[in-house]
Amino acid sequence: MNELQNAVLGCRTLLAFAFPITAATAAVPNMTCKAERGVAGPEGRPHEVTDIFRVADGRLYHRWSDREEYFYNHIVEVEFRRYASGHMVFVMAYDGRRSYVVIAAPTDWRVVYLDCKPA
Repeated sequence: MNELQNAVLGCRTLLAFAFPITAATAAVPNMTCKAERGVAGPEGRPHEVTDIFRVADGRLYHRWSDREEYFYNHIVEVEFRRYASGHMVFVMAYDGRRSYVVIAAPTDWRVVYLDCKPA
């Protein structure tokens, strides 16, 4: 299964199951993640991305090309290297830099591939 198919499967899984999120630990690293590329919808069509996500002290901030940074929500670790905040689930690679976020909101369904750096 390729990377795109995994991401789309992750989106479908998130939409299929609504469950409360509780923190596994309080270890969410402070970091800044910049979008590199994205795919949208169940077809995985390419999607232009300008998103920047910033995590500071357990809080997620978000901005993109035509919007200033705003506080999105608190962010918690739900599994090792997996963090959740509102409609977003971040999956970090083992190198700690490459990752992706699955956004599964009623009006926004996409996967954004990220390059993350410690803050």
